[in-house]
Amino acid sequence: MSLVTLADLFFRFSAMGLLVALVLFNWPRFTSVERLLSSALAISLGLFLLLTQPLPEWRFNPLRNLFLAGTELLPLTLCASAWYLLNQRVPRWLNRHWGRWLLGGCVLASSSVFLLYGSNTHWHSVMHVICALAMGATLFYCLANFNDDLVNRRRQLRLLLAAFALLHCLLLIGFELSASLIRRDPAFLLANAGFIFILLLFITYLSSSNDRYATDTTQTASPAVPAKWQSTYQALQTLLEQGIYREPELTIGTLAERLTIPPHQLRMLINQQLGFTNFSQFVNQHRLTYAAEQLRDVAQARTAILSIAYEAGFNSIGPFNRAFKQVYHLTPGEYRRQALNHRPVGERTEVAGKSVPVLHSDTNDRDEKL
Repeated sequence: MSLVTLADLFFRFSAMGLLVALVLFNWPRFTSVERLLSSALAISLGLFLLLTQPLPEWRFNPLRNLFLAGTELLPLTLCASAWYLLNQRVPRWLNRHWGRWLLGGCVLASSSVFLLYGSNTHWHSVMHVICALAMGATLFYCLANFNDDLVNRRRQLRLLLAAFALLHCLLLIGFELSASLIRRDPAFLLANAGFIFILLLFITYLSSSNDRYATDTTQTASPAVPAKWQSTYQALQTLLEQGIYREPELTIGTLAERLTIPPHQLRMLINQQLGFTNFSQFVNQHRLTYAAEQLRDVAQARTAILSIAYEAGFNSIGPFNRAFKQVYHLTPGEYRRQALNHRPVGERTEVAGKSVPVLHSDTNDRDEKL
């Protein structure tokens, strides 16, 4: 057995050990959905490592079709994990029985084809195309609004998932589609095994510092700003009072430049001290507060809601309506009608640590018509 093959096997089985350790270490802190996703990722990645091992005598073993079935699910599982990471919720259709049965049926049907026929079907090529689309979606989920994300650990995980999708899965799919013999080259297989091992080591590092991160997150609920942040915080408050949030193209970089501090320091202030997880959430709180004041103002009763949305800093009416309804549980038009009709204000709801009035309506929810 060559030295390259020995090194390849070392990285593969070490990576599988890290996979098991990562799942077991994080299991108590995971939600039920996160446990399912982490188990699916670990199993599919482990089967991929077994499928692509360099020993010729293992290539045609009876379990090869099982390894292949699990490997084909890896890009789809990675895409689902990236989507859940950013949205922190399960798709609505998966909360329904028919959605779960549909997903389970599709996974079972696809896996059965590989278990029965292996790679000698057209479905194998179709799955490569589907996996390529899944990796493209993963890249989109990880990189879209990256600068808007204020949580440092999540930003690191975004880059990690994007790097895995771009440098590994798409590369392998390209070799499969081109039927290139390089995919059986020992050096190429060693590079893949080493890359996965290093990737898992980095994830292990992130997991080991997760307790410290959880402590930082708890501190965000505190309204007291430490002394070292006071000058920056006061300067930020001054800009907000001047209405900088009403600039439609405001970004974390623009605001940091106005405060003459590096963007990463501003992210830390807004996330760790003010309690926001993304920059849009922070800016929209001030925009919506301003819009609500305008909607309650009798002098602005004839001003179009679209004009108020633009003046508050929104680029279009759709995102404004959705954000407003999420906070106040009414469309802007319903909120204005109840406020100007002097309807009683109901309970107050917490929005990013601040109490805002919620008006109640017996009318059905609907998008604002202009």
